[in-house]
Amino acid sequence: MHVLQLLLLCGIADTDVQVKAISNFKGVPHRLEFVREIDGVKWYNDSIGTSPTRTIAGLNSFDEKIVLIAGGYDKHLDYTPIAKPILNNVSTLILVGATSKKIKEAVENEMKKQNKRIEIIECETLNETVSIAKKIAKKGEIVLFSPASASFDMYKNFEERGDCFKNLVNSL
Repeated sequence: MHVLQLLLLCGIADTDVQVKAISNFKGVPHRLEFVREIDGVKWYNDSIGTSPTRTIAGLNSFDEKIVLIAGGYDKHLDYTPIAKPILNNVSTLILVGATSKKIKEAVENEMKKQNKRIEIIECETLNETVSIAKKIAKKGEIVLFSPASASFDMYKNFEERGDCFKNLVNSL
């Protein structure tokens, strides 16, 4: 049970305390973490998205069109389930890392089934993905870094990868 819930049950925390606690909550690092807004484009770090199902949850969290940055270490997962949510929510898919080809293949197969197209760009580094996302994201869109893959092909862990992403975005 959350501390605030315990306080409420004990009659210690009133509605004003609840409102203040909620309004001051900044979220959890690397979990759909808002990084900043640049020229009307909001940038989010979801480096914890180390599997297709986690990235699907991230994609379904927004109403806006998304420029998705994905890819990383290959844990030999099936990327077929992520293809349909990508086509439904993403304007441009930017791929990096060892799983790039697998994700691209899954999305291309789904594009054929739906007779639908999105742009797919493959990159060599996270720095390159951020630079390209900055150039192509349109006002009102989201840039979501949610890899659907582990980080071990380039980083020690998802936190290090997420911190790198945030540093790159904050240096734009």
